Amino acid sequence: MLSGGRVVAPGVAAVSEWADANRFFGGVELFKANKAPLLIFTGGWAPWEPKAKPEGELLIKYAKALGVPAKSMFTTGAVVNTAEEAEAVAALLLQRSFVDTGRRGAHPHVLLVTSALHMLRAQGLFEHAGLKVTPFPVDFKVSAGSELGILDFLPSAGALNQTEQVWREMYGRAYYGVRSVRKTR
Repeated sequence: MLSGGRVVAPGVAAVSEWADANRFFGGVELFKANKAPLLIFTGGWAPWEPKAKPEGELLIKYAKALGVPAKSMFTTGAVVNTAEEAEAVAALLLQRSFVDTGRRGAHPHVLLVTSALHMLRAQGLFEHAGLKVTPFPVDFKVSAGSELGILDFLPSAGALNQTEQVWREMYGRAYYGVRSVRKTR
């Protein structure tokens, strides 16, 4: 499950606030429904918050409180972007012997939990890291069956935020597209 954009609130308590808890709850639900034998949290870490613990360490504590056994959870080291998350998860699976390395062409299989908008890019990076991916998108920005209304055409802060999220995702896709082309040359 990919890190979801934690912000450390100001103050002595340094409480974590979550921009996207859907990833966490989606992963826990998959585990509890016996769709996944273990949970791997990525250790999302922001260089501009150097004293903050990686997200994965905190998410393991929250999942334990919801009844997920400690032996079924792992976290990567600190990672700062999706490409690092993919490489760290692949390395963790190999390191912990969750993959039969003796089988020719064996690729670890993961249920990838991330926001729907981010899934295409994330899936490509995880597959590039040698993982077989089944996507489990969460955090959809539209509701099933919703119809356009007059308010959808009026300017709003929410719409501006969604536009910014889409542009950021498009920049990320372009960056990794260019980066992969350079590596193949």
